[in-house]
Amino acid sequence: MTHTSFVNDRYANAPGSPIRELKRFTELPGMISLAGGYPAPELMDSGGLQKIFSSLSGTAFASALEYGGTEGAIALRTELARLSSSRGNAVEPGEVLTLSGSQQGIDLLARTLLSQGDTVLVEAPTYPAAISAFRFAGAAIHQVATDDEGLVLEDLERALIRLKPKVLYTVPTFGNPSGRTLSEGRRRELLKLAVRHQCLVIEDDPYGDLWFDQAPPPSIYSMRNTVDGAERVVAYLSSLSKTLAPGLRLGWMLGPAELRRACVLAKQTDDMHASTLTQAAAAAYLAQGLFSENLPRLRATYGKRAKALARALSLQLGKRIEFTAPGGGMFVWGRAPGVDTAEWLKAAIERSVLFVPGSAFYAQDADHSTFRLSFASQDEAGIATGVSRLEEALRAL
Repeated sequence: MTHTSFVNDRYANAPGSPIRELKRFTELPGMISLAGGYPAPELMDSGGLQKIFSSLSGTAFASALEYGGTEGAIALRTELARLSSSRGNAVEPGEVLTLSGSQQGIDLLARTLLSQGDTVLVEAPTYPAAISAFRFAGAAIHQVATDDEGLVLEDLERALIRLKPKVLYTVPTFGNPSGRTLSEGRRRELLKLAVRHQCLVIEDDPYGDLWFDQAPPPSIYSMRNTVDGAERVVAYLSSLSKTLAPGLRLGWMLGPAELRRACVLAKQTDDMHASTLTQAAAAAYLAQGLFSENLPRLRATYGKRAKALARALSLQLGKRIEFTAPGGGMFVWGRAPGVDTAEWLKAAIERSVLFVPGSAFYAQDADHSTFRLSFASQDEAGIATGVSRLEEALRAL
């Protein structure tokens, strides 16, 4: 009897996340992971969050156990609007759509914006889960070149003229995986191009608060009123996962009202609303100023770890690799000329260290000599040991 699969071909034949696939190795004894972009558990304010959860009693706790509105609890939307405004994104609470993590925002936008065959532009390299979301929506994905200042606007303009894309997806601030930050001048020019070619810019900003020595340029979304018509062609996503706790599963979206309304309708058939319990806790945490109190500690610690990783790479791998030290975020992006980093990873796992080969971050024409390292969840001693093991693995090739 012939077996019939009921699964849509897009899902039946799709690969899993290469980063999530590596997580199983993190449970092996002695493994040092420089792979996933996971916040350091010891830097999460677990004590502060425990106190917040304990303070939810009586009527407040009962309310947090009920169904909520799809747009999110007004208390949290108020705090997220305040947080957004502190980044230059001046908005009212009614303009905030609360998400179950900003990843959900990518998926909702893909589902509500894209039809079969629509074109999406992405950076080369870019966040692989976004590539998957656009592919599952049936879009054709094309890469735009980047350099140390982010998107190369000449290449972007050529793609806009030739391909007439519907969407450009970008992580312009301490990007994943590149760590690069789009310069302020290019951000303004990007908006002008988006208006001229009527292409929606999805700005994904989970790392913007994690700067080390110097704050990044204003968000693209914050510049929307400086370019005529730009307020209709830019949407903004952010998250509390990297700065508060990923287990809360909370993010948010800003953007044109018609776009947010479409995403609300899609969310109603998805999870209906983000967890009311974690929304209540996050709202109280933000309102009490605990978020802003903990942020300097995150910046200082991640900054030290980033510098420790850059120092170890320079000392131990020297001219065998190329990389640029980031000014924020969680990642170092590098290249090992002449090396297939998938093979390097195999040798690295044998020596109890993980990283992510760069091919995972390309929509097409992957550069197999590239790689991504995360310094976020390792202390400085662990980083030094991890890089030493990477050097041994590279030497073994």
